[in-house]
Amino acid sequence: METKEVGKGLFSVEETMPCMPKDIGIGYYFLPNTFGRAEREEAAARIISFSHQLDQWVGVSWTNIVKQMEEDYKKDLAAKEKLDLHNERTDEWFRQLYRHFWLCVFTFGIYALFVQKPERPRATQEDQDTPFSGIYLFGPCHVAVGIQELVEQRMLMLKKVAGSVGEDTVDVFFPTPALVSRIMEVQGVTG
Repeated sequence: METKEVGKGLFSVEETMPCMPKDIGIGYYFLPNTFGRAEREEAAARIISFSHQLDQWVGVSWTNIVKQMEEDYKKDLAAKEKLDLHNERTDEWFRQLYRHFWLCVFTFGIYALFVQKPERPRATQEDQDTPFSGIYLFGPCHVAVGIQELVEQRMLMLKKVAGSVGEDTVDVFFPTPALVSRIMEVQGVTG
């Protein structure tokens, strides 16, 4: 039976699953206390996240998983740059505040009558959540090891699937009913 491509690098699951993807909850790449190791939990959460987005069980190509990790790594770098900038502004504010304090002390408070105390810089709040991921500490091998362990435990199925027209075959990881059943068991979801 041929696997149907439902999106770029996403293929429909042929097996009957015990529930729909939205019936189970996943964090932003974590499934606490589900598979016994952070690597397996993140790998499963990353693969299931694609099914969550489509509300249909799909297998995910290795290329999509790598792209997802690259995007998350870029988000993390951007968040760190914003934090560094905010820290620099805060350090400058502390220097100005220190100067203001001592000028007030030396002038017996007269300085404070004429010069306003520096205001603390505000952190900008933007809609850029950084996911909870081991790739920031251990690199992408963190997810690769988790995927390998899940394949060995038969929680994921690895298949070579023909890609879009003109593309070679791609490695696709499909969630299995055993994987979904384990998540349902831990979360107390009934099918």
